[in-house]
Amino acid sequence: MSLRERLVKALMIVSKDGVFTRESLKSVSGLGDSIIDEFIGSLINDGVLVRVGDGYKSVMPPHRLIKYFVDRGLYVDLESISRYLPWDEFEALIRFLFEEWGFRVVSRLRVPVAGSRVEFDVIAYRRPWVLLIEAKRWRRASSSIRQIVNRHLEKVRLVARAPEVLMGRIGVNWGEALLIPVVITWHRASTEFIEGVPVVSIYQVNSFINELDGIIDNINAFRVSWSHL
Repeated sequence: MSLRERLVKALMIVSKDGVFTRESLKSVSGLGDSIIDEFIGSLINDGVLVRVGDGYKSVMPPHRLIKYFVDRGLYVDLESISRYLPWDEFEALIRFLFEEWGFRVVSRLRVPVAGSRVEFDVIAYRRPWVLLIEAKRWRRASSSIRQIVNRHLEKVRLVARAPEVLMGRIGVNWGEALLIPVVITWHRASTEFIEGVPVVSIYQVNSFINELDGIIDNINAFRVSWSHL
C-alpha cells in the first residue's frame, strides 16, 4: 500500500464520525508531519475538507469521498474500511456510479410476487436495461457466493414472470425490457460470471457498464414484455 493510500484509508476511518484532528490522522496512518500537512492542505484546496475549530471535517459523505479518490487513481481498500462505514454508504456508492452513467436508480425496493415479496438492494435502469443489483461485502473466498448468486437469480426469475408489477413500481412504461441480475461486491477483483450472473467488484462498475453491450450475450438475462402502463 502506498503512502497516499495509507492516508486515504486513515482519512476514511477518522472522518466517519464527523470532525477529526490532524493528530488522529497522523496516529491512524502512522505517517509523518510533512506528508500529513500536505495531504490535508490539498484536500482543503480541493474543497473536500473544511476547518472546524482545531479540527477538520469532510464536506462529502463517505461514498462521494471514495469516488473522489478513485477518480484520482487511488486505491481505496473498501474491504478493510467497510466496518467503519454504514452499510447504506455502499449502496449509495453504487447508486452514485450508475447515476453518473445516466441511469435512474432506486434502492431497497420490495416487489410483490407469487404471494410474497422480494427485495432488491439497488435497481438501475436505462432503456432497454433494468439491472437488478444485489450488494454484498463477502470476500472472494467465501463459500456462500454461489448460494447468494442463485438466490438472487431466483428473485429476478420471479419478477420476470409478471414484469408489469416491477415496472409499475419503478415507473417504467417501455413495454419491453431486459432484466439483468448483477451482484456487486467490495472485493477488488475482475468481473466473473456465476450461473450467468456477473459478479462485479465495486472498482469495476464503470468498466462493467461501459462493456455491457459487448458482454450481454454472456449474461443470464430475462427479456420481458408487458402492456404499456
